[in-house]
Amino acid sequence: MKIGFVGLGTMGLPMAVNLLKAGFEVYGKNRSSGREQQFASQGGRTGLSLAELAAQMDVIITCLPLPSDVEEVYSGDSGLIQHAREGLVLIDCSTVSPELNRKLYAQSEAAGVEFLDAPVSGGETGAIAGTLSVMVGGQEETYNRVHSLFEAVGSRISYVGASGSGSTVKLINQLMVGIHSQAVSEAYALGCKAGLDPDLLFDILNHSFAQSRIMERHYTQFIAKSSFQPGFALKLLAKDMNLAADMGELSGVQLNAGKRVQAIINQAVGDGFGSLDMAALYSYQMAGDDKQREAGSRKYFAVFLPMLDADKSVQYRPDHLQFLDDCRAAGKLHANGRFVDGAGGLVIYRAGNFEEVEQWVKQDPYIVNGARSYEIHEWDIVLAP
Repeated sequence: MKIGFVGLGTMGLPMAVNLLKAGFEVYGKNRSSGREQQFASQGGRTGLSLAELAAQMDVIITCLPLPSDVEEVYSGDSGLIQHAREGLVLIDCSTVSPELNRKLYAQSEAAGVEFLDAPVSGGETGAIAGTLSVMVGGQEETYNRVHSLFEAVGSRISYVGASGSGSTVKLINQLMVGIHSQAVSEAYALGCKAGLDPDLLFDILNHSFAQSRIMERHYTQFIAKSSFQPGFALKLLAKDMNLAADMGELSGVQLNAGKRVQAIINQAVGDGFGSLDMAALYSYQMAGDDKQREAGSRKYFAVFLPMLDADKSVQYRPDHLQFLDDCRAAGKLHANGRFVDGAGGLVIYRAGNFEEVEQWVKQDPYIVNGARSYEIHEWDIVLAP
């Protein structure tokens, strides 16, 4: 069986090497030639274009970082589906939305090609060891036919159901990974500030109900070493959390904890932590706590948003509301509303100082696009007795 493997990154390269070790003839392709050279040095074959792979291989596996990369590789003019020979089996191990999977499945079916979504979990360590968890969606007959390929890269392989099912399970997994990562960050920041021995804290938590594989990974491989070079970059977790949030929205499921963590992770990426490992949420937590202590106690600020352009206000209202949802999830927003006479709206933020609030307000799509102006006033919240 001749296999093409597109995407020789952190996960893809060891997966392709494990396929070689299992005795398959594997042709690797990557955007950067350096990774192809690494693959060739371990016995892999290289040098074919996407179109040539699609015309010559029995199976092509892709493992790519972003949904846009996946769509281009599959559906672009020089992509796999356009040039596929009839009967080719396409397997995508990337983390994308179930909707994209179903779209590629339909395109493949129309071209006489078979398609499986088969995202993986287990990180670089699992990819190297060949112990990944693989969750597969698509036709069960196709899954059974290529099962030996999955056995070469994973130790727990599950057929989940129709196209998109594999990605649905993966995004649920990533939702929990994100929430667990933030929980670990907060727990160890709290322990640090309380003066606890972090190794002792880990030993206790690791033998209590707080135990998780994420805590074990983050603490032993990153936090304890104060080193956050990525195994799995935080910006990729942000992408996955955003996809999970979209899935929740489409499903009508309120992801209360998930949305809060999604906003925190996106903010961490925006603040320059995106290229570090996802365990660096701990560093982001510590830095944010230090910044807040320096700024002093949080205050309330009322922001009046007078109407400037009614048409633009209608146009950018969905973006404005999404912005407020993100601020609320990040703990910045106390309340918001609008005047019934159409004069504008009012948003009450929690912040350390005026400058911090103004920085947020200037990111509001209403302000960015000239729909509203703004006035900021410190607000005295008086609680009823």
